[in-house]
Amino acid sequence: MSRQLLRKAGLLSILIGFLFSAAAASAQTDLPPIHHPEHPKVVLVLSGGGARGAAQIGVLKVLEELHVRPDMIVGTSIGSIIGGLYAAGWSPEQIEKLLKETDLQQTFIDQIPRTDKSFRRRQDDAVFLIPTRLRFKGIVPYIPSSVLGGQRLDLFLKALEIQSTGVSDFDDLPIPYRAVAVNLTDGRAVVLDHGSLATAMRASMGIAGVFAPVELNGMKLVDGGTAANLPIGIAQDQGAQSIIAVDITSPLATPEELGSVFSIVGQLTGFLTVFNRLDDIKKLKPGDVLISPELGDLNFYDFKHAADGIAAGEVAARAKSDELKRFAVSDQEWAAFQEKHHTWAPEQSTVNQIKIDNHSWVDDRIILDKLPPPTGKPLDGPEFQRSIMKLYGLDYFGTIEPEFQRADDQGELTLHVSKKPYGRNSVQFNIGFQNDFKGDTAHHFAMRHLALALNRLGGEWVNIAQFGSTSLFSSSFYQPLEYSMHWFAEPLVSTRRGPVTLRNNEGDAQAEYRVGLQIGEMDFGRVIDGWGEVRLGPFWSQEEGDLHVGTQEILPDYTIKSGGLRATFRVDTLNESVFPTKGLEILATGTDSSATMGADAPLRQAFISASTAFTFRRNTIIPLVQAGWTPEGIATLGTSFYLGGPGKLSGLFPQQLRGDKMGFARLAIYRELTKVNLGALSTGVYAGVSLEAGNVYGESDSVSLDTLRHGGSVYLGAKTPIGPIFIGYGLADGGDHLFFLLIGERF
Repeated sequence: MSRQLLRKAGLLSILIGFLFSAAAASAQTDLPPIHHPEHPKVVLVLSGGGARGAAQIGVLKVLEELHVRPDMIVGTSIGSIIGGLYAAGWSPEQIEKLLKETDLQQTFIDQIPRTDKSFRRRQDDAVFLIPTRLRFKGIVPYIPSSVLGGQRLDLFLKALEIQSTGVSDFDDLPIPYRAVAVNLTDGRAVVLDHGSLATAMRASMGIAGVFAPVELNGMKLVDGGTAANLPIGIAQDQGAQSIIAVDITSPLATPEELGSVFSIVGQLTGFLTVFNRLDDIKKLKPGDVLISPELGDLNFYDFKHAADGIAAGEVAARAKSDELKRFAVSDQEWAAFQEKHHTWAPEQSTVNQIKIDNHSWVDDRIILDKLPPPTGKPLDGPEFQRSIMKLYGLDYFGTIEPEFQRADDQGELTLHVSKKPYGRNSVQFNIGFQNDFKGDTAHHFAMRHLALALNRLGGEWVNIAQFGSTSLFSSSFYQPLEYSMHWFAEPLVSTRRGPVTLRNNEGDAQAEYRVGLQIGEMDFGRVIDGWGEVRLGPFWSQEEGDLHVGTQEILPDYTIKSGGLRATFRVDTLNESVFPTKGLEILATGTDSSATMGADAPLRQAFISASTAFTFRRNTIIPLVQAGWTPEGIATLGTSFYLGGPGKLSGLFPQQLRGDKMGFARLAIYRELTKVNLGALSTGVYAGVSLEAGNVYGESDSVSLDTLRHGGSVYLGAKTPIGPIFIGYGLADGGDHLFFLLIGERF
């Protein structure tokens, strides 16, 4: 997980943790009744410690070399995961491969990659770029119980469970197993000995305040480290005669390292685990073995350097080999253990049928349509997780919990789909600001209300209100027409009013108009394989142009009505809406306004914009071309094509050039300077340049390369939680230039 995310989330977890730290310090346990056929002789105890837990894999490798077979494994947090997999039959090498091949930073974050979202959800960030939504439960704003919901982590662990074991009594695993969690109500340790292996591991490592608690048997369970990070006492309560303990607890910071608020918060969080660890170490008896790998500066969050941790674990275990050898079993006993340890075959995770236990707002058939059909092959863990996360990304569901059962050589996968913990309504915000440092500024504040899944087919109601230099209100209802959600209908009404400044060739303002546009339209369309959509439908509009500053010698006030058909084709495969590194974006529209549909004058127009992004190393190149033309009629202020402003002949004033025809090309190159992955709140800083060429033309003007105007820019950009920010300097031929600042606007 990202260091910054956990550190900031630590502010929440520390408040929760200290509420029950006093109870946790005594390491009292609520133990369910457990039946022991015989007391385990040797118990392997694995502590919590985040990414430092990779060292436990190295220890397991050495234990296998020495033929040391634990009779039980007791683990906390990352120790519950490493220990749970080994107990279920995974070899150390398999666990190591899993750790190296899994992007655990992404696993801990519920963010859905933009390319995995449905085309509809992908458009949510096309304009309204503040990703955080205000949710509601009834009319009251909803405050979640954690920073992360944990859906991706739940799926990751559940896939491992399906690929590992079909038992629910942890004494029936190849190695009996216990996971340690904490009851959030009273701070007592809870020992999990049966049920879902994935749920046990998830409960044991769910950092309070970061992940939602696991609700089980009336308890809310969180990370066991606050009560027993190195659960030696709990292992002894399970009947251990001898203990091999692996301690990878993160050490407390030195005085020199306590120089920031984050390091101080981390230190306070460490108090919750370090002190109960010391109490447990005191419980070791003569003959027990404590292995403490030297992990240096490998920290809690640093999963990228897992290989270093594994190597350190091997070194530490070999240093204790003389003490460990006395626990070794004979070659015959080891062979029998190995045969028992690898009893779960991949074929046993084959999914033959899927069932839906649906408590969500939409029909079962929508869920089934988004899932791959049963293949009759063993479960592909990564592909399974990706499919469920894409389903989760529709934003219609609460937690999606898989359950796998096998009977009569048939595997049945049941998806328990819950309702969201909040209501259908959400609000997103957007702020925009533009300044050319020559006296022209523009600003706006906007709100977008979205009501999801208003019927079983997934109908959506969207309302947008914007205030500022340009005011806007629109309302639309997006209605899928069948369960695959490919065909849809969307009626829309909107009203918009904003300024248009007319300038001469030198860029001097001659007049300013207020242009209002009211539109009603009815679109019918189809989503194309998740990468695009096509729309066609009638529209009616009325446009008014009112002089605000200047004289009417340039253009008199006017009112004009239009009506006709509009076709739209969109492609969007960009991996990010701002600063993408790959993908394609195309927008093509065609409008035919005619008297038969109520237009005052005929008007036919077409527009196309196409761009793509590709990256080498940390550099991204985005070529873009645009063209607009009016083959019939005369464009108004509201329907003209414009150039000028940042990214559109950057040295000119915004919308300085206006015409019936337009051609434009831009080559933008930017380099990522720094990036912090915080899921929906990811940030990054970029430096870029652009080369630009284009012009606008009147109805009778000829278009040629000789008539193009040229420009370019250099800029710094940042992706922030409130949207993109750009500051730069633009040039255009003829000596035009300006500095610019953009907030909340796409370049």
